[in-house]
Amino acid sequence: MAKMSKEVMAVFNDPKSVKVLATAGTILEIDAVPKGSLRALDEELIAFADIFGGKTNQNLEVNKKVAALAIRMDPVAGYQIKGTFQGFQTSGGLFDRFAKEAKEKIKLDIKAVGTIRVDEVYAVAPPQPGKKIA
Repeated sequence: MAKMSKEVMAVFNDPKSVKVLATAGTILEIDAVPKGSLRALDEELIAFADIFGGKTNQNLEVNKKVAALAIRMDPVAGYQIKGTFQGFQTSGGLFDRFAKEAKEKIKLDIKAVGTIRVDEVYAVAPPQPGKKIA
């Protein structure tokens, strides 16, 4: 298991960052979706709100490996997390926190909150894009 630095966590937690979650069921079932709700919970765990599910959830049933990207333009910084999906929570404090935020920001209800254990961390912005940093 890898640990995210404070800089990586800051980019994932910045509301101005563009965030994408990529999943793969099989080689022919690859999916990448915007996930503005992606957040670093601590150095080893990120989470996202499940609002629409669909292909992402189907893929997660087949293959627990995921990639998450967060990139910010000012100042430029970006990171990719490769990790393992841990499961969905449909109640409790974490669920309540994400549900409240989604309702306030985008006026939508969530179905669950998914959590991902961080396995690897890569830089995706200059000065060393593609470099494994954890």
